[in-house]
Amino acid sequence: MLRRLRVYFTGFGIGLIVVYVLFKNGEDRDLDIWTPEQRILEDIRNDDTFQKSEKLACYVSCLRLPDTLMTQLWIDSKTKSLNPGGNPYKYLISLKTDKHHIEAQIEWDKKNPRNLLMLRDMQNPSDCHCDE
Repeated sequence: MLRRLRVYFTGFGIGLIVVYVLFKNGEDRDLDIWTPEQRILEDIRNDDTFQKSEKLACYVSCLRLPDTLMTQLWIDSKTKSLNPGGNPYKYLISLKTDKHHIEAQIEWDKKNPRNLLMLRDMQNPSDCHCDE
């Protein structure tokens, strides 16, 4: 019985060491890339048509948003589905920083490219007429 416990705890200890070595980087390691929220943001980041759209450029210039903030918006934001399972899909993407609270509403149909419905800064409201 003592031998079995010794073998068990030896294996358990080796397993703990392996887990520690694999995950020791802590904050430097991005382990949430598989979450639905991160997959949505990654799809938006990789969509060149959406990133180069005139409507997005209009909102960015109207709200005077720096490129670093826009990059952070597509990486560190919270994502909420406005109509789960709907067609087209609608997402609200929100990012809060010290100086800004950016919200973007995006519509996406699998047959059509992503469409920016609205982009606004809740802390620094501005009247942008990019829909026209």
